[in-house]
Amino acid sequence: MMRIDKKIPGGNVVVQSISLNEAVLSKEMRGTSGTWFYWKFRAAFDRAGDYRFRFVDGASIGSRGAAFSLDEGLTWSWTGQASADFAHESFAYHADSACQAWFCVCIPYMESDLARFLANVSIEKGELCRSRCGRGVELLKIGSGSKVVFLTSRHHAQESMATYAMEGMLREIVEHPEDFKDFTLYAVPFMDKDGVENGDQGKNRQPRDHARDYGDNPIYPEVNAAMKLIRNVQPRFVFDMHCPWLRSNCNEYVYFVGQKNPRLQEGIDRFSAILERHAPASFPYHSSDNMPYGTSWNTGANYTQGSPLVPWCGDLPWKPHAQSIEIPFANCREVTLDADAARLFGVALAKSMREFLS
Repeated sequence: MMRIDKKIPGGNVVVQSISLNEAVLSKEMRGTSGTWFYWKFRAAFDRAGDYRFRFVDGASIGSRGAAFSLDEGLTWSWTGQASADFAHESFAYHADSACQAWFCVCIPYMESDLARFLANVSIEKGELCRSRCGRGVELLKIGSGSKVVFLTSRHHAQESMATYAMEGMLREIVEHPEDFKDFTLYAVPFMDKDGVENGDQGKNRQPRDHARDYGDNPIYPEVNAAMKLIRNVQPRFVFDMHCPWLRSNCNEYVYFVGQKNPRLQEGIDRFSAILERHAPASFPYHSSDNMPYGTSWNTGANYTQGSPLVPWCGDLPWKPHAQSIEIPFANCREVTLDADAARLFGVALAKSMREFLS
């Protein structure tokens, strides 16, 4: 028998039923229009055995099965592609003994993960603002050089691999100060801080989500504060980090989101060529995978609710470079990803950024 609850950081699940070895589950949308795929829960098994978890409300299982942790979220592994049944949106898990495990659709990155990282590096930690729920929204700063950079992730709350990559960027900069001595870098790891910690979907919030809030009247305090900071420090380079949908096709490789603004697109093309040389084999990237403006979901119809960060930056008077990258959750085509692979990709991003701005 097993017991399931969501009383963990970022928890999100609805238990429809539990039999001896199978749980039928669904997800909480919490203000998201339509459906999205995020879930996270804790399961306690009273004996060894094979267990199955099935979702009944649409796409829920990634290309490498579920992420699981046996140490309360400190480390995560995949149940594996063989564990997944995509036709029935389910995954299997074998418990070697009576135990407790955390499960998630992705490898999570929470405030506690950031705190562990910051405890071991020399990075100035400030506060961008307070969230709607009163949480402090972290603003990180490195350096005092003339090349000002602004990084963001988690405009959509559960796009966690982007934050692992950001962590890799930050560590590379801190560990090679001579290479980045002319940089000042600002980073906001959690643009939707409440969504991250509460376990919200974040994507397609109503009336609009954080990533569509860049305009004259932002409704989220994080976006409002980020816009003010950008206007104040006038970065040369703005880099917005995301993760795509759950699985299949373009959701299983890295790509840049093409821009309608020709000046921004020229920067994307140049940065992409540099990154293609630096990307590691453990997290490959090909510039031919980029998504041009006007194709797939990247059309004007997708931005009717409001402007994302990057197009908004395109209209700023000092004409910064601004780019948005999509970093997959579980695999780059045949290569399986994990937290360390995402961090290593972040190293490649930092090196590419340095070369791009040289």
